[in-house]
Amino acid sequence: MSVLDKVLSKAKMKPPIICLYGKGGIGKTTFASTMNSPIIVQCEDGIGKIECPHTGVAKTYGEFEEYLLALLNDPHEFKTVVVDSLDWLERLINDHVCKENGWADISAPSFGKGYGAALVVWKDYLDILTRLRNEKGMTILQIAHNEVKRYEDPSNDPHDKHQIKLYRKAADLVVEHADCVFFANYKTGVVQKKNAKGGMSTQVLQGDRKIYTQEAPGYHAKNRYGLPSEMDFDWPTIREAMIK
Repeated sequence: MSVLDKVLSKAKMKPPIICLYGKGGIGKTTFASTMNSPIIVQCEDGIGKIECPHTGVAKTYGEFEEYLLALLNDPHEFKTVVVDSLDWLERLINDHVCKENGWADISAPSFGKGYGAALVVWKDYLDILTRLRNEKGMTILQIAHNEVKRYEDPSNDPHDKHQIKLYRKAADLVVEHADCVFFANYKTGVVQKKNAKGGMSTQVLQGDRKIYTQEAPGYHAKNRYGLPSEMDFDWPTIREAMIK
């Protein structure tokens, strides 16, 4: 028998690995609580009054990793693991690396050695997420905050862009690993109104919350499911579009 006899013509759909980022207070954690049988692994105390199974707030990376490994190795009924949030996880990882190496700060070692050591931990973390998806059949949602940075685009003029609030190479790892990177924001519109002097003034109106799923000049996003570029901030709607 040839190994080519095992070639598959249709891919088996696995649960998605998603990164959802956006400004604070837009409802990312509430969105997570609507997913299928979720458990929120907390790196920050951001759950508020949301009623959803959750861990305590991890104070160290070791404690955080212990929660993930328990989900991987112990029996449970959860179907979605939510990491809340990546920028606070970054603090735990940096503290962990500094403590192991006796560094006062992640930027203290020369030539970016501290950040390089942190990237090793980031890769181990992402490997655990992959195992949770592949071995436990869990959907993965990683929550992150956004920041606006100057983006140097070799094919266009430099411009400001919403990005994940992480050290750039760590963000690159998260983006590459994910099936979807969703940017959450309010849809805005512009109206012209007459002012007191008889001239026209421009007013920006804030509309409904939206999730953006495809790359655009103003933000980073992607998906591997052929989703529309703009969708309602609603998990059941997005999930239904994924499985069509």
